[in-house]
Amino acid sequence: MNTTQEIVAECTTKETGIDGVRHGCDSAITRITAADGHVFAEKTLKGGETSGSGSEHDCRLGWDDYVEVIPNTEIKQPRTITLQAHARSPKGHSSGRGWAKCKYTVEVAKYK
Repeated sequence: MNTTQEIVAECTTKETGIDGVRHGCDSAITRITAADGHVFAEKTLKGGETSGSGSEHDCRLGWDDYVEVIPNTEIKQPRTITLQAHARSPKGHSSGRGWAKCKYTVEVAKYK
C-alpha cells in the first residue's frame, strides 16, 4: 500500500524600499528521504506554488538518490526529494514584499 508524503517551503522578502532597492529570499532547503526499501513515485507528484508575489517567485524542486526498483531493468525512482522557495520583492519604490509558498504531495512506494 502506498502512502502520500507532503513537502512544503516558503519565504517572504523585506519590502522594496523607498529608494527602489529590492530584496530576495530563499527558504532553507527542505529534504525528505524515504525509508529503507521505499521510493518516491515521481509521476504521482502534485502541487506547486500555492501563493506568490513580487518580481520573482518560484518553487525549486529536486530529486536525488535514485535506486533501481526492478532489478536489471534500469527503471529507477528517487529516495530523496528537496524543495526550496524563492522570491524577490517587486520593482518600484515602496512597492511591498515578495513571497513564495510551495506545497507538493507525492506517493511513497515500497520496492523491496
